[in-house]
Amino acid sequence: MDKRMGLAFLALLVTLILGTAGIMLTEHFSFAQAFYLTVQTITTVGYGDIEVHTEAGHTFLVFLMMGGVGVMLYFAGLMMAFLVEGQLAGVYGRRKMNKKIEQLKEHIIVCGAGRVGRQVLNRLRKEGATFVVIEQQEDLITELIEEGFLVIHSDATQDETLKKAGIDKAKGLITALPEDSLNVFVTLTAKGLNPGIQVVARMDKLESEKKLLRAGADKVISPAVLGGWRMAMSILKPISVEYLETVIHDHNIEMEMVELRVDDGSCLVGKTLSTSGIKQQTGAMILAILRNNQVISNPGAEEEIWQGDLLIVLGLREQLHRLEQVAANITKFSIADKTNSSGLKEEVLG
Repeated sequence: MDKRMGLAFLALLVTLILGTAGIMLTEHFSFAQAFYLTVQTITTVGYGDIEVHTEAGHTFLVFLMMGGVGVMLYFAGLMMAFLVEGQLAGVYGRRKMNKKIEQLKEHIIVCGAGRVGRQVLNRLRKEGATFVVIEQQEDLITELIEEGFLVIHSDATQDETLKKAGIDKAKGLITALPEDSLNVFVTLTAKGLNPGIQVVARMDKLESEKKLLRAGADKVISPAVLGGWRMAMSILKPISVEYLETVIHDHNIEMEMVELRVDDGSCLVGKTLSTSGIKQQTGAMILAILRNNQVISNPGAEEEIWQGDLLIVLGLREQLHRLEQVAANITKFSIADKTNSSGLKEEVLG
């Protein structure tokens, strides 16, 4: 609709210019008189206060009426549809939304809002993350805007689209397009524009995993594999699966799994899990330690904490807050929130 309005306005402008110039040449009227008569003609008002005296002028006005009236009616019809259908408000709303997108920093870009992408959007919203979605399908875009999402209507594989989404200021990108080839292309483009961005890519075919990793994806997720695993475990270990789902998804319990990065100068460096006071004083549980790309699962009480360790901690929000206080009582440190490529909350203890 916006494109048709632009073309109709351009046609009307050309008609006014040609009409004014033609009358000035044939009747030798001033610009004001010629423009006034042109507007009278194409709007079919015809006051009759200005008369045409030459045959050339009459002939020109005949053609102007035949072409100009049609252009004017088409433009007026589009204007009425534009106002009646509320598209004027829609344009204003999109401009306002575009300004919000331009102001985003440290956000997540989601490419695709299909079956998988929609679940990503819902989870990000529940977690309070800042994000923008890129989608091409008009019907999906309308739904997303009505639900209050920040949306860019464009092709996610294009450089300009990702730039519009703030790729240079974003901290993460999730590409959930329906075709593996498109996800590979988006990953390549994103890494080319921002080499430091964290990319999580969807894959449907197992053979696409290596291609996505070579393209620069930091994590490759297969909805089919995850769905199959969950279905199998729901049959084999229904109670365990139900407990995990409750812990992770039930916000009433306020249980959170977070990642704690042990920074330089942290009061935890050099201490074991038992002497750190994490379990004894807070109740939070250290599920695993990520150290030099190696995972130490279920670490023992005598496991020493190193600088640069990533601690996977499970606990109630109250317990995690208490963990911050315990660390603060031992030595001075600062906490800076950020989100890593897996989408989990990460806190830096320094």
